[in-house]
Amino acid sequence: MQFTIVLVLLCGIAGSILAHPMPEDATPPPKYPLNLEGGGGGQRGDGFGFHVSGSENVWRSDNGRHEIDLNGKYGQHLGGPYGNSDPQYELGAVYRFRF
Repeated sequence: MQFTIVLVLLCGIAGSILAHPMPEDATPPPKYPLNLEGGGGGQRGDGFGFHVSGSENVWRSDNGRHEIDLNGKYGQHLGGPYGNSDPQYELGAVYRFRF
């Protein structure tokens, strides 16, 4: 019986510590630089394909609940039995709302 009472008290203390709200003057999340990714590969006699993509956060509201990101991608296949492909470009935007 005593073990159960001690366990309930410890869980209550841990829950109240974890539920304590974050102070208003907390530091904002860090701003990360441009995110770049890339890759490529191919089989012998089939040419070489590669791509490069990147994303960047371009706007964040003062309270951090609204964000806009821009994304871009470039890809192309070089060589092989069909020759070089036309380059492929992709652009996009992402709007994010945090509840």
